[in-house]
Amino acid sequence: MVQSELMGHLKAAAPLGLVVVGWFVGVVFESILAARLRRWAEKTTWQGDDVLIDALHGLPKWIFALAGLHVALFDLPVPGGISGWLQKGTLVAGVLVATVFASRVAVGFVAIYTKGVEGIVPSTSIFRSLAKVLVFVLGSLIALQSAGISIAPILTALGVGGLATALALQPTLANLFSGIQILATRTINLGDFVRLDTGEEGHVLDINWRTTTIRSPANSLVMIPNAKLAAAVLTNHHYPDREIGVTVTVQVAYGSDLAKVEMVVREVGVAIQTELPAGVTNHAPEARFAAFADAGINVNIGLRAVDPTEQGILRHEFIKRLEERFRKEGIEIPYPTRVVLQRP
Repeated sequence: MVQSELMGHLKAAAPLGLVVVGWFVGVVFESILAARLRRWAEKTTWQGDDVLIDALHGLPKWIFALAGLHVALFDLPVPGGISGWLQKGTLVAGVLVATVFASRVAVGFVAIYTKGVEGIVPSTSIFRSLAKVLVFVLGSLIALQSAGISIAPILTALGVGGLATALALQPTLANLFSGIQILATRTINLGDFVRLDTGEEGHVLDINWRTTTIRSPANSLVMIPNAKLAAAVLTNHHYPDREIGVTVTVQVAYGSDLAKVEMVVREVGVAIQTELPAGVTNHAPEARFAAFADAGINVNIGLRAVDPTEQGILRHEFIKRLEERFRKEGIEIPYPTRVVLQRP
């Protein structure tokens, strides 16, 4: 009798052992075979195989364990009703695992596609988020259908409640569609240096479903709602190219030799453009007298920097060298003066 009970326990435990075996097979598959597949994928030029292998990370053990559980349910000594629920649960779990895999694949291929058409559709997290949400929504509906739950009433309820949800989430939806609008109109791209009329400026790091992230020159991250960015007066210093004009104004005293002043300012400007990495070497700066000011004559020179972030060093070095050259040439930079008439 003891032997028969022992055989019964072993018969009941054998199907469950398939789950454990399946789990370990998945671990071995991922640690050995997946690693070899990854090394093989690194040698190919197609990026899709890397996406597929990365999408499998952490999933093989669940796939094989669920497969073992599905087989075990045929021999597991449980009532038919419970067995049916377990089979449905296994099927739902399999659909969820497949949904996770499909979402990773979708995000990976979206990233590859957007990088391939960079400048037309920038690679930003908003597209990856939309792809992930779409796959998970479809996967959830399939899982519910697999569990025997009709999705028709759910779709009807979603349709009826869609208007109320849209009204409740109006700010969120406004930011979402504003982000899509910004990308579709190519107003800005990742890496562009932009300045808003409200004063914020910096390089664009990312555009997600709610905000646009900008790294300021002070190395701080500024999160701007997409709706606010779409409505702002925005200056893109990287469009149509990264070069930017830098105008520097200097004042010389009345009575100065203006021809000499023009020559000195131009020579210093040319030296700055050709010697500094921040300067555009093929740009020929010219000095232009601008106005008769209170204390002297203003002269402007137009320099050109290779990037908006380099204009500071260009202006700094120009002023330093020009002041030194003016002292050598005897050109006076006037102090502000004011004539006061005193009535008796």
